[in-house]
Amino acid sequence: MGSTSQKHHHILPTKTALTIGALLLVLTAITVWIAHIDLGPFNFVIATAVATLKASLVALYFMNLKYESSENRMIFITSFLFLAIFIVLTATDLFFRQEVSVHGTFIAEGSSQSKLKKPWVSTPELVAHGKEIYAIQCVACHGLEGKGNGPAAAALNPAPRNFEAVDGWKNGRKPTMVFKTLKEGLPPSSMASYATLPADDRWALTHYVLSLHPQVEVDSPADFARVGIDPNQESVQEKEDPKISIELAMSQLAHAESGMERGAHLYHSRFEQVQEGPFIGKYLYQKHCLECHGDHGKGGIKVSVLGVYPVAFVATHPLNQQSPSMNSQEVFNQAVIRGIPGNLMPGYGNLSSSELKGLYQYLKAENE
Repeated sequence: MGSTSQKHHHILPTKTALTIGALLLVLTAITVWIAHIDLGPFNFVIATAVATLKASLVALYFMNLKYESSENRMIFITSFLFLAIFIVLTATDLFFRQEVSVHGTFIAEGSSQSKLKKPWVSTPELVAHGKEIYAIQCVACHGLEGKGNGPAAAALNPAPRNFEAVDGWKNGRKPTMVFKTLKEGLPPSSMASYATLPADDRWALTHYVLSLHPQVEVDSPADFARVGIDPNQESVQEKEDPKISIELAMSQLAHAESGMERGAHLYHSRFEQVQEGPFIGKYLYQKHCLECHGDHGKGGIKVSVLGVYPVAFVATHPLNQQSPSMNSQEVFNQAVIRGIPGNLMPGYGNLSSSELKGLYQYLKAENE
């Protein structure tokens, strides 16, 4: 009776498995410990190095890559070759992109009229509607009961607001101030602006949030004036950010003859009417840079990396004459378009040359 040769799957020794498991726990503890220490750009470097080491241990031992045949190891290594190809192809667009000019005006100022009578006055219907919006927009961070314990809360610093607490509200607990917070957000925290929601929806959300605690503060005439509302009127007309209609957007995308040029219109700044004006630099700074670099580009603001636990912080650099990126217009353009790897500075490759020039001139004037 002939014998057959079979290849058996390698069984990892218990001692080795326990050793690697303990090492992974130690590396996880190091990640948590380092994340609470502000090391500037080295936070990212160390976190990446530790994550790479942990992934390598898992692949080598728990996925048995160390004990696999040469063919399987070659297949694994080849996957990195394909990754490199993808990176190179992307880099050719990033580093060799031609100038994209934006012309014409597709943007128009808009305004929305409230459909409700005095939406700043709480009603059971508004509270019920606000609860529906809350379930869609807010539960992830603030939790089902508004206690600030949602699934995403662990990755946020500062932690989301506990709506059942009376103290600590940055803008106060009055309805107008909560409405103001929903419209403008609370930079540089993770509380984003919800200005894209209709005003009536924001008022409904305001009333629901305040209903989570029995103590409700009353607005004064000065509070209404601060948010531009006349409480004696039946409704309010709110000015909206300039935007394009869906119909216009779709028509531009469907335009076959000049699709690339039309796409550039949609991809770039929404405020086309100020692109050639004296305020373009200031406007772009307030839109893209203010949240991280602060007033007048002074920097020093801690930026949190969201979506990772625990949160690591990196302080932004001042955009003054000593900043390397402010040495010249060309150096500034490269820093803005490509970003600064390892410093959490994203790239803004959608800005045109005139926008970059305006932004650079604004920062130079602010720091002279």
